Amino acid sequence: MSLTATYDAALSRVRLSGTLLGATATYARFERSADAGITWVTVRGGSTVTVASQNARVDDYEWTPGVLTTYRVTSYDVTDVQQAQFTTTITQDLPGVWLKVPAAPYLNRAVTVSTRTEIGRRSRGGVFDVVGRTFPVLVGDVRSGREFGLRIRTESPSDERDLDYLFASGEVLYLQAPAAMDQFPIGYYAAGDVKWTLPTERERRTFPQRRYWDVPLTEVAAPGPAVVGSTYTCASVLADYATVTALLAANATIADLLERVASPSDVIVG
Repeated sequence: MSLTATYDAALSRVRLSGTLLGATATYARFERSADAGITWVTVRGGSTVTVASQNARVDDYEWTPGVLTTYRVTSYDVTDVQQAQFTTTITQDLPGVWLKVPAAPYLNRAVTVSTRTEIGRRSRGGVFDVVGRTFPVLVGDVRSGREFGLRIRTESPSDERDLDYLFASGEVLYLQAPAAMDQFPIGYYAAGDVKWTLPTERERRTFPQRRYWDVPLTEVAAPGPAVVGSTYTCASVLADYATVTALLAANATIADLLERVASPSDVIVG
């Protein structure tokens, strides 16, 4: 009877696994707290996780790096009666900056940031002169989310290709950075028009495959709880297996199939 939290560096996720959740448990809820259990947030995809053989698991991609995080799993039976509850803690930082795609986590990538532009918030108000008055009036509104730009560097054709696929998804991005790197505000962003260029002629002699990416970012609302990404998709199955026989031969169980990670190119719609 337990809840375990382990870090997977390949996709930068905390893997949560609840065991012995109750003989009659049918589903479980996984939650996260960054303030020692005072407030709780449901992990994305963790609201009604199916319990099979008393076990359930989910992955968390959106924790706060470097902060003691408490996780809780609560299991219920078919009539919504609580069966079991377990907690565990983990403090997991990051070695560098990550761009993540909550809707398609197989696109998650560690990125090398060269520079960051200044941060601003666009005004959504207007100042209007009034006849017969010295002072104009303000018709105001709350300002927009934070806006800034990143210059990202890639060093190989494969990194260039995979980062291109990430932006090609058109999805909301989750920018995650180490706790000590406070110049990169953690949050959800929309990427504007992305462009990438060759290095200077002198730099190209030493690093011919290097590319520089200019990425404008606008802070946006987090995707709703219904947005739950998978590391393996139907498109991935069709791309990887010619027949059902080949699929079954390579995967003993559905769990084995779901543990696979899709190719970034699967995001492209033909």
